[in-house]
Amino acid sequence: MSGMKKYFFLFIIISIVWPFNVLAQNENRQKQSDIRQNDLNVKTVNDSSSLPRPVLAITPREIDMGTIGPGETISGIFTLKNMRSGIISWSTGGPEGWKVPENQKLASAVEDDADHLRIEVRVLANGKTSNQSKAKVSFYPVEMKMTAGTGKLICRNDLANGINREAIKIVSNGGNRTIFVTFKIVPNQELAQIHLNPERLDMGSVLQGKTIAKKIRMTNKGKEILKWSIAEQKQKRSDTLPVVFKKGKYVSFVNEEVRGSGTYIPPLHLKEFMDVMGRWAENDGYPSSSASTNSIKFNFTGTGLILYFTAYPDAGNLTVYLDDKLINEHDWFADQKEKGELLVAEGLADAPHALILVNKEGRLDIEGVRVLGKDILRGPAGWISIYPYSGSTTLETEYINVNLNTTQLTPGLYGDNIIFNSNGGEGIVEVYVEVVPDKLTRFIDVYRYSKGLDYLFTANPEAETKKLIQNAYVKEGIAFRLFVPDTPGTTNFYRWYNPQKKDHFYHHDPKGGGKQMQGYLLEGSIGNIATSRMTNTKELYRWFKASSGQYFYSTDPKGEKVAKKGYKFDGIAGYVR
Repeated sequence: MSGMKKYFFLFIIISIVWPFNVLAQNENRQKQSDIRQNDLNVKTVNDSSSLPRPVLAITPREIDMGTIGPGETISGIFTLKNMRSGIISWSTGGPEGWKVPENQKLASAVEDDADHLRIEVRVLANGKTSNQSKAKVSFYPVEMKMTAGTGKLICRNDLANGINREAIKIVSNGGNRTIFVTFKIVPNQELAQIHLNPERLDMGSVLQGKTIAKKIRMTNKGKEILKWSIAEQKQKRSDTLPVVFKKGKYVSFVNEEVRGSGTYIPPLHLKEFMDVMGRWAENDGYPSSSASTNSIKFNFTGTGLILYFTAYPDAGNLTVYLDDKLINEHDWFADQKEKGELLVAEGLADAPHALILVNKEGRLDIEGVRVLGKDILRGPAGWISIYPYSGSTTLETEYINVNLNTTQLTPGLYGDNIIFNSNGGEGIVEVYVEVVPDKLTRFIDVYRYSKGLDYLFTANPEAETKKLIQNAYVKEGIAFRLFVPDTPGTTNFYRWYNPQKKDHFYHHDPKGGGKQMQGYLLEGSIGNIATSRMTNTKELYRWFKASSGQYFYSTDPKGEKVAKKGYKFDGIAGYVR
């Protein structure tokens, strides 16, 4: 019985201990399994976060670059971004079907910042490569330059005129993308092309506080509608002038009064500074020459001179003299009408000089000159007003009114640019004006010089120094005062010279007032004279000597006793100060 009790107690102990041991082992195995599973989970999470997938985004997906013609370039920019973390490496072989040197590619990378792909399309200027007449399709050589960072890829292709849409595939680890560039190729004559005349606008001399107005002619040289507007002026008077204005004042040779007449004569305000010899035709009011004997003499004061001209399809030669010394023989050959400029001289003494231009061969239009050594100021914003301010035009000519107000300007030389923005290119017109004080220059001192019975009156003896010295004229002082141009109630007082009689003649009528003018050469206006009595004016009397055909002028009613020399009273020439 005691043995039975032993086995019974042993059974009871085993029954109690064994389940706990099994449970512990099972729990241990479960923990080890969980640990292994957790390790796998951790490794999976860690691998996923260390290898994120980048995503490439490109904006815009397509760019319409507009219209382009031979010799022109248009461009656009695409922006590449990574929409997630990491680095995107990308590349492109250019537009599909284009020729690329040695299968090159353009490659770059997108990190934290965006990357930029710049596309430039250029239609080569050497024109069409082929023409399919039945379909009226022309092909043009086109070059596309793609740049990103420091990398560059140049592709070439022959494209038809009209609209072209080119696909460019971008390959990257952030996905492949296709972008598009669209442009229209047209012949040059179909493009809108802005053309402005004149390109340099000489407003002349204006009395302080006055307003002056002139016009710019705008034409569209293409078939496409030209859309244009004036760039807003935001500069202040103290702003820096463009370099071109620092070179000096522009003087135009245009004479609007003879435009369309076929024959050129200098404008009135330049007559005492400019002489034309030979038979100069006029083209749009400018002196035009194709004869070998034609020449122009221009007197100026400054440190140098730049000449502006237009050459025509031909070989030509222009001989240039400065102060009677040959300084240049300018030869040219133009296969089409083209504008040019010639630096005649610089670094001269700031003194009176004489320029002589002799056209020997070829047709040449002389536009004007830029006198160096003149300080040019910039007017305040708003001193130039323009109307209309914007518009559109096809083939007709549009006139742009330019009004210049000198109210806020002190006496001096002023210049500025008028900038035209358009779909036919940018156009710039330079504007120049001389503002003169109202009171101090309303009258002009006129000096009298004599040689025997010949009397020469001039308001600018410095410009005629050479003539006065060579002909041994004797200065007699101020004879009277004339009015500045545009003074109400006055007109030009012209001077003629007869080399046979050695006599000067003066009259306000450009035809001589009915006098016999045979043998007399017009030398220009010396100022303005009143044709009727004005406040504080006096008579300028004229006497005539029949035996020699010579004239004498004086404000003295007794003619300074010239009656004793055989002169007879010949009337009143006008009224002076």
